[in-house]
Amino acid sequence: MKTKNNINPHCHVCMEEFKVGVDVVMDGTFKGIIHADCNYLPPGEIEDRGKFEAVVKRNQKWFSQFNHVIRH
Repeated sequence: MKTKNNINPHCHVCMEEFKVGVDVVMDGTFKGIIHADCNYLPPGEIEDRGKFEAVVKRNQKWFSQFNHVIRH
C-alpha cells in the first residue's frame, strides 16, 4: 500500500521503480539516482555508482526517505 510517507523511488529516465539489487548511478549535481542502463551522464558527473541499496546507504544525507525500500 502506498501512503504519503512511503516514497517509491524511480528512475526519471525510464520511470521504472527501483528494486533492491539493480545497478544505479548517482548524479553529482542534482543528487538523483538513475538506472546504470539509462545513464546519459558524462563520467565527471557521476558521484556514486553501485547497487541501489548500497548507493542509498552511502548517501543517507540525500536519500534517508528511501530507507523503507532498502530495510528488510
